[in-house]
Amino acid sequence: MTDRFRRCCRDLGREERAALLKLLLELDRAFEDPHRHRGTGLRKLPNGVWELRVGLALRALFYMEKEEATFLFLGTHDEVRRFLRGA
Repeated sequence: MTDRFRRCCRDLGREERAALLKLLLELDRAFEDPHRHRGTGLRKLPNGVWELRVGLALRALFYMEKEEATFLFLGTHDEVRRFLRGA
């Protein structure tokens, strides 16, 4: 996880943190069987970045390298779009 991602996580409420933790723990299973885990909203974006949906409002961005995820950013759909334009 990047420092920026950690800072984003600090502002989450209890339910959002729990939802994020659950998704992080299930991420490997989502990659193994993506059709079964459609609720995660896992999708590949341009530039090798992946998006994971955390509830209705939040999105987590990460990239994969040697089967290891590095989380970059957490925010709303609009914040993610701004982040990607600036990244």
